[in-house]
Amino acid sequence: MVERFSLQDTEDLSPPQFFLSEDQISSYKEEGFLILRNVLPPHLMSRLSSGSSDLTATPCLHCAMTYYDTPPFFHSYDNVCQRPELIHHNFHEVLYGSTLAHISSQLMDNRPIRILRTLTLGSRAGQTIPLRWHADHAIFPGQRKCGDGLVVWMPIGNTSYADANGLVVLKKSHKIHEEMIDNGTWFQNQGSVHGQRLHLEFYKSLVKTHEKEEPTLNPGDAILFDQCTVHSASGVNSRNIRRNSWQIRFFADPQQFDRDLYKYYPSSAIADEKNANKEGFLSGPHLPQIWPKTIPEEQHAIRQGHLLRTRQEWFLFMLGYPRHLFISNVVRSAESLGFSLQHPLFSILVRLGEILQIV
Repeated sequence: MVERFSLQDTEDLSPPQFFLSEDQISSYKEEGFLILRNVLPPHLMSRLSSGSSDLTATPCLHCAMTYYDTPPFFHSYDNVCQRPELIHHNFHEVLYGSTLAHISSQLMDNRPIRILRTLTLGSRAGQTIPLRWHADHAIFPGQRKCGDGLVVWMPIGNTSYADANGLVVLKKSHKIHEEMIDNGTWFQNQGSVHGQRLHLEFYKSLVKTHEKEEPTLNPGDAILFDQCTVHSASGVNSRNIRRNSWQIRFFADPQQFDRDLYKYYPSSAIADEKNANKEGFLSGPHLPQIWPKTIPEEQHAIRQGHLLRTRQEWFLFMLGYPRHLFISNVVRSAESLGFSLQHPLFSILVRLGEILQIV
């Protein structure tokens, strides 16, 4: 049974500290990632594993809508749930009770930290997740630079191996991504589906020039990588075991609301003006502050369930994103038939949709 919050739980939290060495910080900025061993203690990993099992055993609307509320990249995954901490206490406990927020602050010049979103996702034993090189930069605020956001990725339950759908990253790839931002290439292509496919092809080509990091991560380990670091599932599952992971996306505060930011998909809270305060900076319970301490008003709204939608609210909300719904259903259908986003048929469908002005 899914465990929900107690309204008596505290709303004023200060996550614990963990101090990185100067060498670790320098390595992260140079390589674009940092691997930490045993950063989550056994009792928190146990809570995380238990919470994940609950979500698998008890399907819910909040998690089911993740496939349509996020970029159309997750249809080949199982057990996908965006922001599970909103519906299950275990995820909230690990998110706010771990040292990950303080660690992330140090990697982003000791600035206050807000939560962009979290995501759980897994794969079946025997299933191979497609190799799909990409960067997460587009979903973060601070679109005109790298280094203001990062992803924390950790396995749940099983060890993550490169030959079992494990996460792999391209070393120093965040630097060439920043070059794309500086010369305008990224902005030129990001405003269309066809342009985003060109980005994916470019990321794929970086394998020829950038060394891969293929870490083995045990439960309790985590890899943190820059918002611009190119990464993917390995595309190999010779061990025939399932993969289950949790991702946390943090960004450095403050970040300004960008009125001109392209709304890529519904959950792009950074493109929604209601998440900006009167000074024009992103804030509020959809993007809550976690470090150096939480803001009681934001946590109160979260615990009251104000961020959860009913079926009717979801229906009306998604009607506002017809292009995204069309793309999501095309991708979902294509991947169910075994076609990847790089398949020529998908390219033809995208071109046809652009001609008809439906994508």
